[in-house]
Amino acid sequence: MRRSSRAPALLVLLACCKGGATTDQSPRLLDGIVAFPPRDTVRFSVPATTHRCTEARTVVLEALGPEGNGVLVRLHYRDSLAPGSYPVIMPGDTTAPAAAVAVRYQLREVGHSFAADSGTVEVHRSGDELAGRMQLTGIENGIRTPTRIEFHDVPLPAPADTVSCAFQP
Repeated sequence: MRRSSRAPALLVLLACCKGGATTDQSPRLLDGIVAFPPRDTVRFSVPATTHRCTEARTVVLEALGPEGNGVLVRLHYRDSLAPGSYPVIMPGDTTAPAAAVAVRYQLREVGHSFAADSGTVEVHRSGDELAGRMQLTGIENGIRTPTRIEFHDVPLPAPADTVSCAFQP
């Protein structure tokens, strides 16, 4: 009886771990940890991509998962996207260099989101790939929510591949 109860669980586990990628290349990931006080912690890993913006000196890092977890970072730099630490600003602020960050996560069956209002985004660049980490906080449901995020091996698109990254009120 025990062997038959383990087999379906193992089959489900193997099916979940197979992954959705159809190429040999592993997906570029963003790993997030949201500490929602007083005692809940949400961890997630989602695929990440970047987009060059039609607005000069701006890149968007987008990481979304099917469960509703995700991060959106608008990175505004001076002359070139240089490695370094970028302060977190509120969306709509035009300070450069800086980063505007929005985080969405699922806690149990409820979606939560916030715009980060403080912290830093540390960026490392190796050729046409980005890596880095974010230490940030924001207010969600009246509670200050500390968040740590890491991303790695996220390719930058070609300069001709651009999207509009203008803020909409």
